[in-house]
Amino acid sequence: MWIKHLQLNHFRNYATAEIDLHPVLNIFVGDNAQGKTNLLEAMYILAVSKSYRTSREGELIRHSQPSTKVYGRIQRNADVDLAVIVSHDSPKRLFVNHKATTSNRFVGVLNVVLFTPDSLQLIKGSPGERRRLLDILICQVDAIYRSNLLKYQRVVRQRNQLLKNAGADRSALKQLPAWDGQLADLASRIMFRRQAVVKSLSMQAAAVHARLTGGREDLSIAYVPFSGPSLDTGEETLEGFHNIMLEQLRKERFLEIQRGYTLVGPHRDDLAFSIDGKDAKTYGSQGQQRTAVLAYKLAEMELMRSETGEYPVVLLDDVMSELDRARRKFLVEILNTKAQTIITTTHLGSFTEDILANASIFRIEAGTIAERGNGDVFAPR
Repeated sequence: MWIKHLQLNHFRNYATAEIDLHPVLNIFVGDNAQGKTNLLEAMYILAVSKSYRTSREGELIRHSQPSTKVYGRIQRNADVDLAVIVSHDSPKRLFVNHKATTSNRFVGVLNVVLFTPDSLQLIKGSPGERRRLLDILICQVDAIYRSNLLKYQRVVRQRNQLLKNAGADRSALKQLPAWDGQLADLASRIMFRRQAVVKSLSMQAAAVHARLTGGREDLSIAYVPFSGPSLDTGEETLEGFHNIMLEQLRKERFLEIQRGYTLVGPHRDDLAFSIDGKDAKTYGSQGQQRTAVLAYKLAEMELMRSETGEYPVVLLDDVMSELDRARRKFLVEILNTKAQTIITTTHLGSFTEDILANASIFRIEAGTIAERGNGDVFAPR
């Protein structure tokens, strides 16, 4: 799949912008604060219906304008038109082939892998951030998971309200067993899927990491459920996760009532990254963490292809300067043979002449986009 055409209206610092994209490699070059990241943000929104930079969607709208629209034409088996409209005075609207739709039906039409300097938070950040990124990945390729996750989040909110009300009305606790059954059913499905995905990611990332390090280091990624250490027996079943949930709910019943919220479930899961058996967050150097995240992102790409039959669009926001020459070369060579890649950069010095010769190159300046023509040179400033 690839993005053929992108159109922005009153998005961030863009009044209007319209571009046709290359099916393989697109490089957007410009100084900082000119709109490079905004462009990738718009493409990301076409995939997951929301921004990776803000939860306040009004920030997406250009100053003094009432609304913004992001439109893209996607090439899959056939062309698909996607659009997102965000307004100050009405709910966000999503469209597939010009027909209004729900988020659950919108997400997954376009798949993306995003790699930014902030991607190091995958290792350095909180468990919540790792869960969020894992959920975004799975939701892009699995509609059933998306539905289960939304239902689970709703049940947790309602169960929390019940636990909170129980402080004043103990009779409300009679409803807990019914909520526990729903919680355990949905939680077990989420945990079962997460476990399978993380196993696949770990195998793919380990292979990429071995190539990046010349076989000198071993990377492993483990799923760490809320109930304890990583599960690695290969014998986990839906029923097993369901039983874990019910047992943990029983153990934590008094404490949950005391605190007034749900302490048990996959909303407390985590991922563990290890290099040569040591925790990468605690013992990994900055370089080791960066290499592990790069391997993970390429593993995401392979997982999406295995799930959907197509490679996702890869969005690289100012990361070439974060990688050394060997890793830049490795990354671009892999992507050039597999996926449409959108790269932002402040200069073209990170790329070889043969790479530049086969790429579409655009200059971004103050919210305007110009494509390099024959003979044009976009030199570092």
